[in-house]
Amino acid sequence: MIALTHIVVLVALHGGLRDVADEFARHGYVILFVLIAAESFAFPLPGEVSLLVGAYEAQRGVFSLYWVIVIGATAAITGDNLGYLFGRTAGRPVVERLMRALHVPARYLERMDSYYHRHGGWTVAIARQLSPVRGLAAWSAGGSHVPWRRFFVYNALSCIVWATVVTLLAALFVRNLDALADDLSLAGLAALGVAVAVGAVLLWRRTRRRALRRSRDERRDDDDRPGS
Repeated sequence: MIALTHIVVLVALHGGLRDVADEFARHGYVILFVLIAAESFAFPLPGEVSLLVGAYEAQRGVFSLYWVIVIGATAAITGDNLGYLFGRTAGRPVVERLMRALHVPARYLERMDSYYHRHGGWTVAIARQLSPVRGLAAWSAGGSHVPWRRFFVYNALSCIVWATVVTLLAALFVRNLDALADDLSLAGLAALGVAVAVGAVLLWRRTRRRALRRSRDERRDDDDRPGS
């Protein structure tokens, strides 16, 4: 759904892509690195869209597709490791204060630590592919004191896969961007956008119901324990 949302927006605004690409061309690869590294650290910036613009520049002959992939992967690794470092050094107290302010039981933080110690590597690798949570996953891994070597290996491999796959798909996409924009009517784009929004709402409601059901079960278990 996230990928579809990017496509809907980019097709609808494909004329503006040329203006953004012109800015990229003026500043070279530096802006590509900064945007992806900052987004990987958890700033709300468009990581995938940055690679798409890089692929567009490669299509125009301004950039090299190889260097777009290399810089994208390097920037992602840099941003994620900075997020890990922040979580390891300063993120834990912030999370604990936030949990206290929201009256979240401390046992949830303990469960997060236990989960990351058992599945931290794969969690980081999978979260790397998901735009909304990749920076938070790096922070959480650092805050839960996942060993840095394990974090680095899983994260680096997932960043390389992410940059390569997204850039190559973006390269295929931009080759047919104008034709795709001509073929899709405004009504078609609106219908696709509504479908994506409805799917996102349904997924959110389903996730929320599961969380509420799990919380009720945990409270019931606590009440059934002897001495409760």
